[in-house]
Amino acid sequence: MRTRSFLAMAASLLLPIAGLAQNSMIRGKVRASNGMTLNNAIVELRQAAGAVIGQSVTRNDGDFSFSGLRPGEYELLITLTGYEPATQLVQLKDSMMSNSATAISQVMSLEITIRARPDLSPGPPGTDFAQDVPRAARAAYAKGISKTREGKSEEAVALMREAIAEYNDYFDAYLALGFEFYRLGKDAEALEALERARQINDRGPAVYYTFGMVMARQQKFRAAEYAFGKAAELNANNVSAHFNHAVALIEVALRSSDPSQVKTLLTNADRELDSAWELSGKQLNAVFLQRARVHEERGNNQAAARELENYLKAEPGAKNAAALKETIARLREKK
Repeated sequence: MRTRSFLAMAASLLLPIAGLAQNSMIRGKVRASNGMTLNNAIVELRQAAGAVIGQSVTRNDGDFSFSGLRPGEYELLITLTGYEPATQLVQLKDSMMSNSATAISQVMSLEITIRARPDLSPGPPGTDFAQDVPRAARAAYAKGISKTREGKSEEAVALMREAIAEYNDYFDAYLALGFEFYRLGKDAEALEALERARQINDRGPAVYYTFGMVMARQQKFRAAEYAFGKAAELNANNVSAHFNHAVALIEVALRSSDPSQVKTLLTNADRELDSAWELSGKQLNAVFLQRARVHEERGNNQAAARELENYLKAEPGAKNAAALKETIARLREKK
């Protein structure tokens, strides 16, 4: 029987982290090297150790935001077709400035510049899927995005519904609505909105990516594997889509009793981890953890231990360092 002892927590890198209620915020703007703001860039927020916390798509002059954050070190990963991926480390400090449960205790504002790939010609920002949207619908959508940036999800949902009532084929509004429901933990509503967005535009990678996040949270990894794979196919430069596709492939392999299928799934996971590693500029250290899972599932415990050691070299201050060292010792003892 195959051993499956390696760190169940490694799989949780796919999922958002539900922490204690906090009130800090990271907000920013994504620009090209010529100063032009870029819409439709995917901004992924991760803990320093690699765990996914949230995702945003830049709208309205390249803006993005994440709220409800606790003090600590975070990493932003920015990807957009036609541009080099970029990362930005952010440190949120403890703040004693406010005891209010609703006040924002710290706001970190950033401007992040990404460079066009020399071998690709990026299209104009915001034209991945153009629609002639009525003015009233656009106005409600813009207000909804502002509420999203403020962390006011319920108000954002109401405004997105207003935008959709004005224009029932409003792709961006359905996508934003799906993501807000996902943030609120309302998976059924999220899936309904995302399916409507897919019906309007079945080439939107963010639709499939968000669907994958919902499926992963529900531990429906076969559906998550399909969704992340589709997102990676539609946006080959999306580091997070490749990485999460690999994690979902590993999870499906762990649940399979067919040796041939397991071999294929792990081979595909290897390929996706390699893609995520290269696209991240060899900075996504969570790849080491997932490679260790692949090696252990194959019965190569020494290789799994080496990958965990590589992770600890790259992340010497990791909070799970003690648990990883115990796992390394256990793997080294196995024949």
